[in-house]
Amino acid sequence: MEKNSNLQENCTFNQKLSPRDDTDGHGTHTLSTAGGSIVPFASWGGLANGTAIGMAPKARLVAYKTNWNVQCPTFKTIGSNEIDVMAAFEAAIDDGVDVINYSQASNNSAYLDDGTGIATFHAMKNGILTIAGAGNSGPNAGTAANNYPWVLSVGASTIDRVFSAHGTRFYDFVSKVDVPSELYPLITGADARISGANVSDASLCQGGSIDVTKVTGKILVCRNAGRIVAKDETLASVVARDAGAVGMIFVYEEKIGDGFTLSQFHAVNTIVLSYKDGETLFSYINSTRTPTASISGVTNTLGVKPSPIMGSFSSRGPNQNNPGILKIFSLHALQKSFKSSYCMKTGTSMATPHVAGIAALIKKVHPDWSTAAIKSAIMTTASPLDNDGMPIRDSNKTSDATPFAYGSGHVKPNMAMDPGLVYDMNQYDYLNFICAYPPESTTLKEFSQQHSYKCPRSFNILDFNYPSISIVNFTGNAIVTRKLKNVGPPGTYVPRIEPPPGVSIMVEPKTLVFSQKDQIIVFKLILTADINHLSTDYIFGSLVWSDAKHVVRSPIIVKAKNK
Repeated sequence: MEKNSNLQENCTFNQKLSPRDDTDGHGTHTLSTAGGSIVPFASWGGLANGTAIGMAPKARLVAYKTNWNVQCPTFKTIGSNEIDVMAAFEAAIDDGVDVINYSQASNNSAYLDDGTGIATFHAMKNGILTIAGAGNSGPNAGTAANNYPWVLSVGASTIDRVFSAHGTRFYDFVSKVDVPSELYPLITGADARISGANVSDASLCQGGSIDVTKVTGKILVCRNAGRIVAKDETLASVVARDAGAVGMIFVYEEKIGDGFTLSQFHAVNTIVLSYKDGETLFSYINSTRTPTASISGVTNTLGVKPSPIMGSFSSRGPNQNNPGILKIFSLHALQKSFKSSYCMKTGTSMATPHVAGIAALIKKVHPDWSTAAIKSAIMTTASPLDNDGMPIRDSNKTSDATPFAYGSGHVKPNMAMDPGLVYDMNQYDYLNFICAYPPESTTLKEFSQQHSYKCPRSFNILDFNYPSISIVNFTGNAIVTRKLKNVGPPGTYVPRIEPPPGVSIMVEPKTLVFSQKDQIIVFKLILTADINHLSTDYIFGSLVWSDAKHVVRSPIIVKAKNK
């Protein structure tokens, strides 16, 4: 790949101009998750010993490098340029790939001004579904990226595995597990501050803020900066190591919640604690003149309940470009790393290839399905329940998550292979959608490519055949139209509706009778409510069509028009 022409002439690349993944292994990590081969006896420093395997281990894989470490006179960046991303997508299209994994957050600009949106649209036109990360900017609302309706965007949750030491649950561990189980003095970064250093910097264990003479032979306790940034953990552990610490305890801030799992490499033995557990630790430290702790061996517990729980870092809805589109979320797990050993990493980048691999398997079983059909199958069979049969909890572990966190739900791969019904669409359905956003759009040459597409005189976003249903600016009356296509055997489907609080919903017709494969039936949802008694916030419900074997579920989101 050539140097990007948009860079200043005196900018330099801090890496070789090579397709190799030679910076942090992000691409190799995600690619091996989607389609890595079967590798026995994999573990992370002795943890989670077992067989590593990608979601679609017999898939043929190809990678396109778009991210570079660039040093310019006025800035340094590790990232990608939109032109390179578009070029990679076009190369993938020319190479005839079936599924694209895009573990990178878009900039969430307007659809017609966004190169990633155009590139993913071109892929869809060629029968290629793009699976993309929703981003790691949670838990703040309206942070979800890659919001294009022709893309399947993915969030992240915990899994039912916990590593624990002395009964204290935590979500991260360094690669060493052979540390002696003796007691060591504890010291906080603030107490270990070097003369003249800022207390806040020392609390975060930032470089140049820690006094080596105070830390050597102790366990250093560091806070994080109230953000989900993987390098914060790694850099703090380097500071701890250089100061002579035997270990580090890294404590997250309250707003991040307990559902975090940023598994990273550390320079010393490390435990990462939630805010709640961290407050218990600080209370102990402040209660005695000689606080001590040990870092013991770690046990691996499976089948933990409740699981999954939303990752606090996982970006959330509503869709800032168009609140009428709701997205999806998935899971994360153990993956093969870019080094000779293995590691666990967390993020929507890691969740995304799980779903990409599932999409590839569905494409193999159903090669004639459209990208919209594959996406619908994954979304409508996803579950909003945890392994206790209760609603998935948010990262604070005390409240239920909403579809703005988990989208359609937690992916169920086997059910997605046989969804019964799908909400199908083609490129012209998506073009009509773009015609409604922004309203002034009349031609869409960038998307339609071969000719200028003329927008219809009118298009109702409530009739956009998306697998979820979102109604914003609800005035008390609305009619939603959808089309379901039978991709299974003949059957009769009946609806089950959980309306949003205060909203009444009628469905017409009352049953859907499919007599043959590929038959399409149109149905309507009629929503009514007393707008004066509705919540001013978003409210949630669901629609399920079932023939007693298949479950076709769509979240329903309603927001009343401002009074």
